[in-house]
Amino acid sequence: MTHHPVLVVGGCGFIGYHIVRHFVQAVKFSPIWVMSRSAANSANTVDGVNYIDGDLGDYETIQRVLQDVRPHIIVHAATPSPVTGTPKEYQRIVVDGTKNLLGLAKGSPDVRVLIFTSSSTIAKGHEHLSLDESFPLADTDPKASAYARTKAMADVMVLKANCPLPQADVGLDWSGFLFTGTLRLPICYGTHDTVSIPGCLRALRKGQTNVQLGDGKNLWDFCSTENAGNAHVLLTQALLTPKNDKDRIGGEAFHIHDGQSRPFWDYARSVWRLAGHKKKEERVTTLPIWFISGLAALLEFLFWAFTFGRKRPQTLGKQQVEYACYTHTYNIDKARQRLGYVPIQDFEGELAKGVNWSLKHNGWGDKLKGLELEIPEM
Repeated sequence: MTHHPVLVVGGCGFIGYHIVRHFVQAVKFSPIWVMSRSAANSANTVDGVNYIDGDLGDYETIQRVLQDVRPHIIVHAATPSPVTGTPKEYQRIVVDGTKNLLGLAKGSPDVRVLIFTSSSTIAKGHEHLSLDESFPLADTDPKASAYARTKAMADVMVLKANCPLPQADVGLDWSGFLFTGTLRLPICYGTHDTVSIPGCLRALRKGQTNVQLGDGKNLWDFCSTENAGNAHVLLTQALLTPKNDKDRIGGEAFHIHDGQSRPFWDYARSVWRLAGHKKKEERVTTLPIWFISGLAALLEFLFWAFTFGRKRPQTLGKQQVEYACYTHTYNIDKARQRLGYVPIQDFEGELAKGVNWSLKHNGWGDKLKGLELEIPEM
């Protein structure tokens, strides 16, 4: 059996960790390498994986890593936080870093596949109603958030870089050729989460369970890390070994999620319940979208002005308001049909794993002490 070396850029992050874990479980891929800025001291490591310190924004570092590792597969999962990242960080890592990585990968005689871990939220506009992959993106939308706009730019860049090796050419030198694809993920949840579950637990600690942004009717398609990790392996396999020319999927994007839509605020309330919050007969204060959007814009400006663009609001920025108040649902028929993607639908079980991990390993068990909670045994 041919074994394909894999390099996961950003493999110490939340989603990156689970991507790495799934490639380790797929015997066709080895050895597995991870390049990350936090590789030397990260707790998000997987046994049997090789870790390298490296910055995607450093061209020479990427060049050296590709020469040393000689991967057949590259997964680009590196990104600043969608919540607290700054426009400068997005430009450096998401846009410039992706451009450098693509150029070096395409010039490599070894690299055959490059997959970009993208976001469903790069679609244009605030409201996303069962969108498919053909819907216009935020790369040309000046009103879009910096995160959505730069992720869309990178997504388009990766898809345009697809240049398959001619089928008649059986040589081993892939210089100038590359299969590419992108996976567009919504809000993900699971163990090692540093964004969505901690954000809900932070609201619980502050006693904000009775505050709701918007009318609460907006739906979301969430994605477990099990589904996200599995989708990366499926796309890699499909790009490497198409059954015939008609099955070639290079240069295409795929939405990935659990296959079930649910109200956005049900997610937060599920996290609170799983963390031990006792549901009370409390009056919920609903803040209208017009008010909360204006407040978020003001906070974004104040943070920008007083930190010289180095920080953004952690709990009430433009991105959080869009997520909390507008519907974000996406059609995954293409992934089902072209990749054979069958989502695992175990929202309660996978979310419980994520909440329990945050309570036990991410310090939230101690942070929530003193509240009237029935914290589950771990």
